[in-house]
Amino acid sequence: PYWLKAAQAAAFSPPSLVLRAVCVMAEAVQFCCGGLAAAFAVLFLFSWSTVAPTEMALRYNFVTKTVSQEVVSDPGLKFVGPFVSLIKYPKTIQTLEYNQQHRDLLDGRTKDGLPLILGTAFQYRLLPDGLFQLYHSFENEVGDYEKIFKLMGIHIITEVATEFTAYQFFNEKQAIAAVMRNKLDVYFSKNLYATVESLQINEDDLPEAFTETILMAATSKQNITRMEKTRDAKVIEFQTARLVAQAQANVTIQQSIGEQHRIMQNGRADAAIIEAYVEAELQAYGKVHDELGLSGDKLLKYIWYDTLSGGSVSADSTQTKDIQMLFGVNPAAYISETSA
Repeated sequence: PYWLKAAQAAAFSPPSLVLRAVCVMAEAVQFCCGGLAAAFAVLFLFSWSTVAPTEMALRYNFVTKTVSQEVVSDPGLKFVGPFVSLIKYPKTIQTLEYNQQHRDLLDGRTKDGLPLILGTAFQYRLLPDGLFQLYHSFENEVGDYEKIFKLMGIHIITEVATEFTAYQFFNEKQAIAAVMRNKLDVYFSKNLYATVESLQINEDDLPEAFTETILMAATSKQNITRMEKTRDAKVIEFQTARLVAQAQANVTIQQSIGEQHRIMQNGRADAAIIEAYVEAELQAYGKVHDELGLSGDKLLKYIWYDTLSGGSVSADSTQTKDIQMLFGVNPAAYISETSA
């Protein structure tokens, strides 16, 4: 080293040269200390890292080539130490898609053997407690776990598709998606250190002939349902009309009964009036018979005259009738006619 050569030279040199050697050594020591301080400052600056609120991380040591089992999940600025970096993973829900855009539509078959092209997507979330195992099991490079997730998704989804018929894919897509999600969630939670939150079937292409037949059957079923609804509506309409007719019949019957009672009451009232009138007439004509001594034809003539409420004149010798009745004449007036 430079300082060692300077020391050796000073040992075999005059005093002036020794003093110069000491100065050179002091400068060398000062330079080394400055370099060390700068190196420590640089190391200190690079010993910090940040974690976003949507991230979690593992500490990776470049010197020992090891990963810490502790998961850093709290967001903010973190002191990780020199020669250490953070391997970051998403803490939020992620989506894996199989679609035409990525040219990875799933090719499978239904339970009844028909070919099926599936376009699906599912959402997963990494488990913080399994992050260290996930890294050691699947990560040759950071992010390799996504390839494993995608391959296992293809396998499980196409396998579940074989449990359902083409007709079920046409009519029960939501139920099939729920079964697929449950199967994925069980496997991912047990083996891939993640949970599957949801799954959607975005595309399910069946043979064209089958689709057309199903559409025709659906149309016929819809027409049958519409006619059944129309029939039920007509049944209700006719039942309502019958109820209205029965109500109107009851109203008519009640009106007839009321009219019958009215007529009967009026008849009874009239009969009572006539009976009272006749009784009064009997009593009056009885007094006439008893007090005036009228009987027979005379009494009948009196009753007739009294009934007509008219005056009369006595008959002369030239007339054959015994009396004449004048209507509208006061009964107390008696006019006697003379012969011409």
